[in-house]
Amino acid sequence: MNLAKPFAAASRVSPARLVHRRGLLAIPLAVGLVLGAPGLALAAFTARTTASLNVGTYTVPAPASINGTLVCTTIQGKKGASISFTGFAAVDRATGYTATLSSPTGPTAVAAIADGDTSQGMTLLSKGSGKGTYTFTLSAAVGSWTGPALQQAVTC
Repeated sequence: MNLAKPFAAASRVSPARLVHRRGLLAIPLAVGLVLGAPGLALAAFTARTTASLNVGTYTVPAPASINGTLVCTTIQGKKGASISFTGFAAVDRATGYTATLSSPTGPTAVAAIADGDTSQGMTLLSKGSGKGTYTFTLSAAVGSWTGPALQQAVTC
């Protein structure tokens, strides 16, 4: 007796048609992914919470007043100006101050004043005759921001 070896039943769909059917199924699947992906991404982003942030502005003011006198001076025959101050009105939030004394001929003396130090003295002698207007300014700083200056002048 001859028995035939078992084998799988022959496929009723040709391989070309099977590839065509898979391609037809892949197109709607790809379109669904493209159209659905933004919605999934939006859901992922909208599910997060954020912290609130308050923003404000602050204008650094000039010191309101100073307890000192700017006067003309002569030291060893050289003329100039001198100022000594024992206090000034502190500026809210100030981290430091800058005091500047300028002569009419160009030289300038600059002093950095730490917050809380309200006593200082500055003298600037002129290169020329010492005649003209000497200007003293005091400005406050909050971090890296500098406000307008309180200004005094004396003409020698």
